[in-house]
Amino acid sequence: MTKRMKYKELINELYKKRTNGIKLGLNRVISVLEKLGNPHHSFKSIHIAGTNGKGSVSKIIYCLIRAQGLSVGLFTSPHLTRFTERIIVNDIEISEEEVEHLIEKIKPFSDELTFFEYVTVMALQYFKEKGIEYAVIETGMGGRLDATNVVNPLISVITNIGLDHQEFLGADLASIAKEKAGIIKNGIPVVSSSQKKEVEKVIIKKAEEMESPLFIYDRDFIGVLKSMSLEGIVFDFYPFSFQPSTSSLQSNLFLPLTGFHQLENVSVALKAFINIYPMYNENAIKEGLKNVKIPGRLEIIYDKPLAVFDIAHNPDAAEVLIKSLKTLTDKKPVVVFAMMRDKNVNEFIKCFENYAYKMIFTVPNYERALTYKELLKRLNDKKIDFVPEPLEAFRNAISLCKNNSDIYVLCTGSAYLVGEIKERLGEKTLHRSLGEIL
Repeated sequence: MTKRMKYKELINELYKKRTNGIKLGLNRVISVLEKLGNPHHSFKSIHIAGTNGKGSVSKIIYCLIRAQGLSVGLFTSPHLTRFTERIIVNDIEISEEEVEHLIEKIKPFSDELTFFEYVTVMALQYFKEKGIEYAVIETGMGGRLDATNVVNPLISVITNIGLDHQEFLGADLASIAKEKAGIIKNGIPVVSSSQKKEVEKVIIKKAEEMESPLFIYDRDFIGVLKSMSLEGIVFDFYPFSFQPSTSSLQSNLFLPLTGFHQLENVSVALKAFINIYPMYNENAIKEGLKNVKIPGRLEIIYDKPLAVFDIAHNPDAAEVLIKSLKTLTDKKPVVVFAMMRDKNVNEFIKCFENYAYKMIFTVPNYERALTYKELLKRLNDKKIDFVPEPLEAFRNAISLCKNNSDIYVLCTGSAYLVGEIKERLGEKTLHRSLGEIL
């Protein structure tokens, strides 16, 4: 058996763990970690939960730590095209050989683990073996009962909370916020994005109960946008108040991610970082921000015609995306979109009704993907353009734009759609369908 075949076989074995379903709770993970010698106690961690923005905030914090010359790991989910994207140490993705080693090491203890629990244990063990100083760890879905909530972090970060995964986290914003705020630990500082009032109340109450210092964007710290383009944003950052300071850290910082939402994301990341690493080097901060690259977040795929990929997968994210796009270009989008069955597709489509030139629905090769038949039922049989195969849908949209200079292509609605099209356009991949977060 070749090395590649062995890797594929072991990954397939891991993939089958998804049949264990979604089981929220920490006991299984704690038990396995104890058998492995509690690897999560061997490094300092930063823990990030939220509905929208947590992937961007995680990557920005990682880049800030890395730029200071420190050894750091990053654990995120889902991936777009390669399973190995999920676990990074010092800018290098985990190798297929290292994945094999970890799967085999964990296997004797893993019978009851879900897919996401297994991958979480894998990341924590890998970070220990690589001897890192810091780990930036993104939750999978919730917070309180999320497999990653075994860590005792230096700081907890909560990004924007919206309605998502209601069947597991609760039917309303307050219930979901309670689950996400479950990452707040006794006495550990918390940095939060600005939140809707009912969410903010839950976070404030939890922080008070845990006697945890709490810093909220637009209340305790702020970013001020200076300019925004397709290349990124230039901004000032005020970490302690709204009053200008002489610190060069705060002036004309550049982040190569674009969109109004990235101003808040980068400000939250900076506040968390300077809290845990007050001896920072200002030039290294600027360098770290310049190094941030995140596929699938307002990512420009082509310039002519303009083609943008963004993994906005719920109405809140769609609204923020549209606000940014309207500022960045006067053109109207041909929206190629797909969604998972558990998402609010009606509200998502409504966001684009007065903005899109045309909407084309497609279905990625993934069992949770919403089908066209299911879409029509939800829309009460209202017709919408449908192209079954994602790459064909993308190419159809590109063709429309070649004949009309006033429109552009926007692919959105799901990380699985973006990942599949990127794969079909030539990005290296293996088992893209293992993008499942749990």
